[in-house]
Amino acid sequence: MDLLKQRKMGILPEIDIAGHLYTVDLRLNELRNVELPNKKLSLDEMVTAPNGRHYLFFYDIESRSILHASSDMVTLPTNAVLVEIPDELGLDPVGMARKYGLSDEYFLKMHPYEKAGKATLTSLDKSGLPEFVVANQKLLQQDLQDPQKITCRKSP
Repeated sequence: MDLLKQRKMGILPEIDIAGHLYTVDLRLNELRNVELPNKKLSLDEMVTAPNGRHYLFFYDIESRSILHASSDMVTLPTNAVLVEIPDELGLDPVGMARKYGLSDEYFLKMHPYEKAGKATLTSLDKSGLPEFVVANQKLLQQDLQDPQKITCRKSP
Protein backbone atom coordinates (compact mmCIF):
# COMPACT_ATOMS: atom_id res chain seq x y z
CA MET A 1 0.00 0.00 0.00
CA ASP A 2 1.40 3.40 -0.89
CA LEU A 3 2.19 6.07 1.71
CA LEU A 4 -0.69 8.38 0.82
CA LYS A 5 -3.24 5.56 1.16
CA GLN A 6 -1.75 4.67 4.56
CA ARG A 7 -1.98 8.31 5.66
CA LYS A 8 -5.61 8.54 4.54
CA MET A 9 -6.29 5.46 6.66
CA GLY A 10 -4.97 7.30 9.70
CA ILE A 11 -1.30 6.31 9.84
CA LEU A 12 0.51 9.48 10.90
CA PRO A 13 3.83 10.58 9.39
CA GLU A 14 7.08 10.39 11.34
CA ILE A 15 10.25 12.45 11.54
CA ASP A 16 13.71 11.52 12.79
CA ILE A 17 15.22 14.07 15.17
CA ALA A 18 18.80 13.28 16.18
CA GLY A 19 18.19 9.53 15.93
CA HIS A 20 14.86 9.65 17.77
CA LEU A 21 11.70 8.92 15.80
CA TYR A 22 8.67 11.17 16.40
CA THR A 23 5.08 10.81 15.23
CA VAL A 24 3.68 14.03 13.71
CA ASP A 25 0.27 14.75 15.21
CA LEU A 26 -1.05 18.08 13.92
CA ARG A 27 -4.42 17.55 15.57
CA LEU A 28 -2.62 17.87 18.93
CA ASN A 29 0.02 20.23 17.49
CA GLU A 30 2.87 18.02 18.68
CA LEU A 31 5.59 15.58 17.79
CA ARG A 32 5.35 12.45 19.96
CA ASN A 33 8.35 10.19 20.57
CA VAL A 34 7.64 6.73 19.14
CA GLU A 35 9.57 4.85 21.86
CA LEU A 36 8.52 7.09 24.77
CA PRO A 37 5.09 8.59 23.93
CA ASN A 38 5.16 10.76 27.06
CA LYS A 39 8.08 12.68 25.47
CA LYS A 40 6.37 15.32 23.34
CA LEU A 41 7.64 18.34 21.44
CA SER A 42 5.02 21.06 21.10
CA LEU A 43 5.02 22.95 17.81
CA ASP A 44 3.93 26.01 19.83
CA GLU A 45 7.33 26.03 21.59
CA MET A 46 9.27 26.18 18.32
CA VAL A 47 10.38 29.33 16.51
CA THR A 48 9.54 29.96 12.88
CA ALA A 49 12.68 30.15 10.72
CA PRO A 50 13.34 33.37 8.76
CA ASN A 51 12.14 31.68 5.55
CA GLY A 52 8.74 31.02 7.20
CA ARG A 53 8.71 27.41 6.00
CA HIS A 54 10.54 25.68 8.83
CA TYR A 55 10.68 25.50 12.60
CA LEU A 56 13.84 25.93 14.66
CA PHE A 57 14.48 24.79 18.22
CA PHE A 58 17.25 23.64 20.49
CA TYR A 59 16.91 19.94 21.30
CA ASP A 60 18.40 18.17 24.30
CA ILE A 61 19.30 14.78 22.85
CA GLU A 62 19.58 13.07 26.23
CA SER A 63 16.26 14.22 27.71
CA ARG A 64 14.50 14.30 24.31
CA SER A 65 13.06 17.72 25.01
CA ILE A 66 13.11 21.28 23.73
CA LEU A 67 15.83 23.35 25.33
CA HIS A 68 14.81 26.94 26.01
CA ALA A 69 17.53 29.56 25.89
CA SER A 70 17.00 32.13 28.65
CA SER A 71 18.85 34.98 30.31
CA ASP A 72 19.94 32.69 33.17
CA MET A 73 21.73 30.27 30.80
CA VAL A 74 25.41 30.82 31.59
CA THR A 75 26.82 27.46 30.48
CA LEU A 76 26.56 25.78 27.12
CA PRO A 77 24.50 22.58 27.24
CA THR A 78 26.51 19.46 26.44
CA ASN A 79 23.97 17.19 24.74
CA ALA A 80 22.07 19.62 22.55
CA VAL A 81 21.78 20.63 18.90
CA LEU A 82 19.88 23.20 16.87
CA VAL A 83 17.11 21.45 14.96
CA GLU A 84 15.34 22.56 11.79
CA ILE A 85 12.17 20.78 10.67
CA PRO A 86 9.57 21.60 8.01
CA ASP A 87 6.48 23.58 8.93
CA GLU A 88 3.11 21.83 9.24
CA LEU A 89 2.58 21.64 5.47
CA GLY A 90 5.95 19.99 5.04
CA LEU A 91 5.39 17.62 7.95
CA ASP A 92 1.85 16.50 7.07
CA PRO A 93 -0.03 18.15 4.19
CA VAL A 94 -2.94 15.73 4.60
CA GLY A 95 -3.24 16.57 8.30
CA MET A 96 -3.21 20.29 7.50
CA ALA A 97 -5.95 19.85 4.91
CA ARG A 98 -8.07 17.94 7.43
CA LYS A 99 -7.41 20.58 10.09
CA TYR A 100 -9.01 23.19 7.81
CA GLY A 101 -11.82 20.98 6.51
CA LEU A 102 -10.34 20.63 3.01
CA SER A 103 -9.94 17.54 0.86
CA ASP A 104 -6.97 15.31 1.73
CA GLU A 105 -5.34 16.14 -1.63
CA TYR A 106 -5.69 19.93 -1.31
CA PHE A 107 -2.01 20.70 -0.50
CA LEU A 108 -0.38 17.71 -2.21
CA LYS A 109 0.62 19.40 -5.49
CA MET A 110 2.93 21.82 -3.70
CA HIS A 111 3.68 19.58 -0.71
CA PRO A 112 3.97 15.91 -1.72
CA TYR A 113 3.31 13.46 1.07
CA GLU A 114 6.30 11.72 2.65
CA LYS A 115 5.91 9.33 5.56
CA ALA A 116 9.32 9.67 7.20
CA GLY A 117 11.40 12.81 7.22
CA LYS A 118 14.64 13.72 8.87
CA ALA A 119 15.43 16.90 10.78
CA THR A 120 18.42 19.04 9.87
CA LEU A 121 20.85 19.31 12.80
CA THR A 122 23.34 22.08 13.46
CA SER A 123 25.97 21.83 16.17
CA LEU A 124 25.70 24.40 18.94
CA ASP A 125 29.00 26.04 18.00
CA LYS A 126 27.39 27.16 14.71
CA SER A 127 24.00 28.06 16.20
CA GLY A 128 24.66 31.42 17.88
CA LEU A 129 24.05 29.93 21.32
CA PRO A 130 27.70 30.21 22.48
CA GLU A 131 27.62 33.98 21.89
CA PHE A 132 24.32 34.20 23.76
CA VAL A 133 25.81 32.32 26.73
CA VAL A 134 28.90 34.58 26.76
CA ALA A 135 26.66 37.67 26.81
CA ASN A 136 24.72 36.17 29.76
CA GLN A 137 28.00 35.47 31.57
CA LYS A 138 29.05 39.10 31.14
CA LEU A 139 25.72 40.33 32.51
CA LEU A 140 26.07 37.99 35.48
CA GLN A 141 29.57 39.32 36.21
CA GLN A 142 28.27 42.89 36.07
CA ASP A 143 25.47 41.96 38.47
CA LEU A 144 27.90 40.33 40.87
CA GLN A 145 29.94 43.52 40.93
CA ASP A 146 26.84 45.59 41.73
CA PRO A 147 24.74 43.74 44.38
CA GLN A 148 21.94 46.32 44.03
CA LYS A 149 21.27 45.10 40.46
CA ILE A 150 20.76 41.55 41.71
CA THR A 151 18.27 42.80 44.31
CA CYS A 152 16.45 44.89 41.70
CA ARG A 153 16.23 42.01 39.21
CA LYS A 154 14.90 39.60 41.83
CA SER A 155 12.23 41.91 43.24
CA PRO A 156 8.74 41.61 41.76
